Amino acid sequence: MRVIEHKDNVISAIKGRSIARRLLVYIIFFSSFITLIATSIQLYTDFKRDVSVIESRLNEIESGYLASISASLWNMDVRQLELQMDGIKHLPDIQSVRVEEASEQFANPLQLTRGTPLTIRQISREYPIIHRVNDEDRMIGTLYVQASLTEVFKRLWEKVIVIFFSQGVKTFIVSLFILCIVYYLVTRHLTDIARYVRKVQVEEDGPHLQLQRNDKAENDELDDVVQAFNGMMSNLRKAYEDLRQTNAQLEIDILARKRAEQEVLYLNSVLEQKVRQRTAELEAANKELAAFSYSVSHDLRAPLRRIEGFRRILAEDYQQTIDDKGRHYLSRIEAGTHEMADMIDSFLRLSRTTQGEMDVKRYNISEMISLIIKGFQEREPERKVELRIEQEVYADVDKRFFEVMLTNLVDNAWKYSRQKTVTEIRFGTQQEEGECVYYVSDNGAGFDMNYAGRLFSPFARLHKAEEFEGTGIGLTTVQRIISRHGGQVRASSAPGEGATFYFTLWTREKNSGDGNHTASGRQS
Repeated sequence: MRVIEHKDNVISAIKGRSIARRLLVYIIFFSSFITLIATSIQLYTDFKRDVSVIESRLNEIESGYLASISASLWNMDVRQLELQMDGIKHLPDIQSVRVEEASEQFANPLQLTRGTPLTIRQISREYPIIHRVNDEDRMIGTLYVQASLTEVFKRLWEKVIVIFFSQGVKTFIVSLFILCIVYYLVTRHLTDIARYVRKVQVEEDGPHLQLQRNDKAENDELDDVVQAFNGMMSNLRKAYEDLRQTNAQLEIDILARKRAEQEVLYLNSVLEQKVRQRTAELEAANKELAAFSYSVSHDLRAPLRRIEGFRRILAEDYQQTIDDKGRHYLSRIEAGTHEMADMIDSFLRLSRTTQGEMDVKRYNISEMISLIIKGFQEREPERKVELRIEQEVYADVDKRFFEVMLTNLVDNAWKYSRQKTVTEIRFGTQQEEGECVYYVSDNGAGFDMNYAGRLFSPFARLHKAEEFEGTGIGLTTVQRIISRHGGQVRASSAPGEGATFYFTLWTREKNSGDGNHTASGRQS
């Protein structure tokens, strides 16, 4: 029963598009090819040998028969000549023999023929018949002998049939034997592996793959495949279990994340409510600040105007009755009112920098600061000024606020460099860590960097009022305007060596009515 089962499996393996069938075809094809080459070589060798035998026989005719035929032809012994020709004709593979007497020697030349000449598959020889007369060789005729190759080819075809039949049977038997060996050693195990793979389930812990083989057999490639496959299945089952646990944990994490998202949504709603509330408070504070600014502008200026008016009356109408000390006090009152008026104006400008919508567009900052400096030069045309303005510097700014900021920086440079013979003012850009940094510098009095922390505080001054006038609001205004443009400002200085103010624009996301902006720079 086992043998019959294997036989049926071998037959089924040959059918269809199986490896066994292709192996059988390749073996038969290769064996047939080798048989064809070997047979061709053998047939060619046999053919050359048979032809060589015929040629040897023709050479024997020349050496064994030509002298007797010459004597018979000279003596005109036709009977003897015919017997000699019949003897040649009966030699193996001789097809025809013909003797012709030389026509130039005799009036009626003799011609005798035995056999039928062929036009194909034949080898022909001509032998001159020489007879010695009076010590002189005379050609008295010609012997024509023709050998047939028909029997040679017949024998070759018989060999072809025998060789191909025997080789075909041998090839078929060998191929079938190889097929059985391959099936027993390889194919049936591949079939078992395929059957196991089709049934195996990764999520189920089933039996390992095992081939039906002799336990005493040494391990080979199939055993390596089985071990590798079982190892792969173990890894897959472990990975599947890890994935299942990961998915379970992921579901838990997703639920936790959903709860966290719900909490975030709730907190966002609470935050939005607080932002709206804070925005409303800021709007109310801005309205109060605007009202306060109006109050400062209106209520504080009115007493100042009255003080200035009474001072002017005293100075003009009572000039004769007021002594020098009184006139000194009046001048002090005038200076104080002017200082107070400047302080009110600066305070109002500072308050306006935090109010109102910004209209951000791209402007040529080089032209903007050049026009501001030109205004200062027109007010003091006698001052010598050296300017170094980097050209074609563009930035996205609110022109109204930015001109106020630049005016304060230029006023600062103009004021603190008035004691210099030549006032130097520089404006340009530089790159710091991939960021465009703008700067305005001068050669003025400078300041001690130990007090730089107070520089941008309101009403803070680092110089005495007797040295340089001012209210202490200008740099605070600069800082607030730069802050509204999404940037930062800093200063670098030393006493007597001038000061340089650096600022950036849109270094952080800032929504200012026109959208988000980024720092600009030199435009070519």
